[in-house]
Amino acid sequence: MSKIAVVIGATGHQGGAVVSSLLADPTFKVRGITRNPQSPKAQALTAKGVEVVAADLTDEESLVRAFDGAYAIFAVTDFLEPFIKFGPEKAKEIEYQHGVNLARAASRTSTLEHYIWSTLPDSRTISEGKIVVPHFDAKQRVDDFIRKDAALFKKTVFLFVTFYATNLLYPMFTPIYSKPAGKYITFQPVVGSTQIASLGPLSNVGLAAHTIITTPYPLPESAKSGPTPARYVLIVAEYLEFEDYFKLWAKTVPGATATGEKDVNLDFLKISRNEYEKLVWNAEMSPMLQYWELVGAASWTTVQEGDVLVELKDMLKGTDKEVRGTEAAFKEIDWTSVL
Repeated sequence: MSKIAVVIGATGHQGGAVVSSLLADPTFKVRGITRNPQSPKAQALTAKGVEVVAADLTDEESLVRAFDGAYAIFAVTDFLEPFIKFGPEKAKEIEYQHGVNLARAASRTSTLEHYIWSTLPDSRTISEGKIVVPHFDAKQRVDDFIRKDAALFKKTVFLFVTFYATNLLYPMFTPIYSKPAGKYITFQPVVGSTQIASLGPLSNVGLAAHTIITTPYPLPESAKSGPTPARYVLIVAEYLEFEDYFKLWAKTVPGATATGEKDVNLDFLKISRNEYEKLVWNAEMSPMLQYWELVGAASWTTVQEGDVLVELKDMLKGTDKEVRGTEAAFKEIDWTSVL
């Protein structure tokens, strides 16, 4: 009998990638959760064999019903929609409550063996209070809630999902073409050498979820005795300097491609935070970028004693699977809307 794998946000970026990965494994019956099962995206999932179920993250009881019989749950929350509507502070409260409702419903699911919570690092603690990234902060509060539920905590893997290539489709990251200069320009509030942890294609999220559910978590010997540690998995295709990330885009994407390796038609320009935050959504993106600039390699780490963090790449050693890179992600995205 197939095991039920429930995917929150099945029509979204992360959830959609997880659905695709799990559909390829007949071990699982995939149940996709969405607010509107009649939407074109939801109907497309139904046509692929996904059991599409309606539930609302504001309604814990609807989630309990949607999780009935689940062996595994992939849980993710959306900060962007409430941020656009209400601003960062209200969005943090909304996202936190959504995450708590998911955790409570999962905790009430007696059949559950694996709970994957898509989260982000504790920017407040890692930066020693210097920078708080709003959409990181909300997820961290949910992490703390899960830690206090001993039974759910033992079933949970915290998944760090890094920088999407599709972010370059959003105005604050889309390179702007300057016809007089004959090149693309990007304006950012950090220096070009700021380190970015690149996710690569979204399919890497699906690969991570499938691996977590089907592969024993590689705890070090020191963590196999004593209290259960928090288990984290980090998905990173490669670490790139931010300027190099944009230049790779310019060299890879048809329509933006330079004439040669030494003639990349893109300039990376640093502007002030005040100037940057006048642009759309940038009051949210600016703290994230400045956090990365400030703490560098420590950006994607955990903060509590005993936490265990492994990279997806390491979990895949000895298998025929691999984390795909940033260039592959750029090649797969339709850029016609911004070129």
